[in-house]
Amino acid sequence: MLKFLQILSFFCPVIVSITTCKSPQKTGATKITPLFSVDTAVTVARPMHSKLPITYIPQPKDSTAEITVNLTGDLMCHLPQTNNAKLSSGEYDFTPSFEYVKPYLQDADITIGNLETTFAGTSQPYAGYPAFNSPDAYCKAIKEAGFDFLVTANNHSMDTREVGLLRTIDIIKKNKLGYAGTYLDQRDHDSIRILTIKGIRLAILNYTYGTNGAYPAPDHKYMLNVIDSAGITDAVRSAKQKGADIVLVFYHMGIENVTEPTQSQKDAVKFAINAGASLVIGAHPHMIGPTKTMYSDITKDTVFIAYSLGNFLSNQYWRYTDAGVILKVTIQKNFTNHKTSYKTANYIPTWVYRGDGIKKTHIVLPSQWAADSTKLPIFLNASHKQKMEEAFNDTKLILTKYNPYILLNTVK
Repeated sequence: MLKFLQILSFFCPVIVSITTCKSPQKTGATKITPLFSVDTAVTVARPMHSKLPITYIPQPKDSTAEITVNLTGDLMCHLPQTNNAKLSSGEYDFTPSFEYVKPYLQDADITIGNLETTFAGTSQPYAGYPAFNSPDAYCKAIKEAGFDFLVTANNHSMDTREVGLLRTIDIIKKNKLGYAGTYLDQRDHDSIRILTIKGIRLAILNYTYGTNGAYPAPDHKYMLNVIDSAGITDAVRSAKQKGADIVLVFYHMGIENVTEPTQSQKDAVKFAINAGASLVIGAHPHMIGPTKTMYSDITKDTVFIAYSLGNFLSNQYWRYTDAGVILKVTIQKNFTNHKTSYKTANYIPTWVYRGDGIKKTHIVLPSQWAADSTKLPIFLNASHKQKMEEAFNDTKLILTKYNPYILLNTVK
């Protein structure tokens, strides 16, 4: 009997070991039932050389959103534009002016233009340069074309004095357009425009270098934003404190009929960026100016600058003044790390037909169409086509002069 037990004690570990090797591999310890009935089970750990399956969990993707912002230059209304828009009934219709660019204006989350006229009503005669007053129908056509927001601080803001400035804002509001740069009262002035689009909070600030000498009364300074480095710095920082993810500063400044930015323009851009702005856009020269990107030590990111967007719609006809642009900027917000950045920019060059042919209406056209005769309206002649080609080439050359990364957008 003793010999039998000695033999049995020799073979049991072997049997247990064999059973362990053949048992299914599972995570953790393996429970083994011995060949002979015993009161307690024997637990044996998994051999060290066994390979466990490894599951790789991918890092969660960042949650992001993008918005596009269309920007145009001067929306002027010279008297020939008003005369061409007059109907036999005595009413005015400016909608044909935007017929061919309407799809491109609407192809963005928000479209912003520079309004360079006033809507003082019929109490004052309709007029163009030097003191603009336009029919209310012009504002209606701007809205129907696809504009969502107008910057209103420019050298013509006071052309019809305070009463005209205030009525202009009323007409803008009646057409359900946003505005910045001129204001109804102190409270309106102090209310920074922060628009929330797809979860991205965009602040829009607007300032002019002056108003041709006609300013609001000293106790009405709130009516108009004039360029002031300290005031702009405070406004940009205030916008950030109020939750703006990104700040756009739209300036009205420069020298008319000059494409290159002046030192004062460069200085104004600098203190806007140093305050925390990420987008700085310009108007006033009536000609396209260059664009530029640079790194900001304040935002720790790339910022975008366009010194002048030129005329979008006007009666000016000499070279460069008949060319405009629809500038599209893309902004991205990362909701994971709470970072909002300028991403890309592209553009559609435009050209203004002045109603000096078969069709007696001022019309904005994509100047790229000059390369495709099948797209050209029949009212354009060879001379018009040549000017359109010239405008396209000029715009492309100037916009990309310091910024080869800005891309030409395609048109249908």
